[in-house]
Amino acid sequence: MNLDWSGMAESTMKVLVAGLIFGAGLPALFAGGVRLWSDGSGEVAADGTVVRRRNPALTVAAYVVFAIVLLVIAVAVLWITKKSLDHYFGWKPFGDAK
Repeated sequence: MNLDWSGMAESTMKVLVAGLIFGAGLPALFAGGVRLWSDGSGEVAADGTVVRRRNPALTVAAYVVFAIVLLVIAVAVLWITKKSLDHYFGWKPFGDAK
């Protein structure tokens, strides 16, 4: 029995990196976007006076982070379903990528 240990180690590392990126990276990025959004919104006291003005730069940064997260999710779904999309609709979203 001939085992390719280096090939298995390389494949394991690829799965580990993808798991860290998608399993911890995207939720952390989303949490950062929520934090930016929270810090970017203004604060109003109970009596209706404005305590802190809205920061539009932080709000825009939050929307950019949310857009990146949504884009990564959309690309991941397309990547997972690429063979089904090609089979049923004849559409290859990534060309001839395997």
